Amino acid sequence: MSYAVKLAIFPPWKAPVPSETVGTFATIDEATAAGGRALMPIAERELIALAGQFRPVSAKIGGQSRTSIDVPDQAVHGFLIYDAAGVEVFNWTTLDVAVQRAALEPE
Repeated sequence: MSYAVKLAIFPPWKAPVPSETVGTFATIDEATAAGGRALMPIAERELIALAGQFRPVSAKIGGQSRTSIDVPDQAVHGFLIYDAAGVEVFNWTTLDVAVQRAALEPE
């Protein structure tokens, strides 16, 4: 199976808009790594610009800690992974990084 990675803009509460293709990869792990490498410089700048809008909230649900953030009013960058049939199988955005980092911060 092959997996195509496309950079995308994710408008708030709407479908993502794919743009340039990063490449096609043999495994989903390779595709995810390539998408992350392509997007990380953009994501870091975006995280700095949007930091004050996230307002993270953490709660225990079913014995596990869960963290959420507010969705900003402007679009964020990300990438999409499609399988050989053209079906989206994975996506990642700057918001995923924001949630991961907020979950690591002490309460």
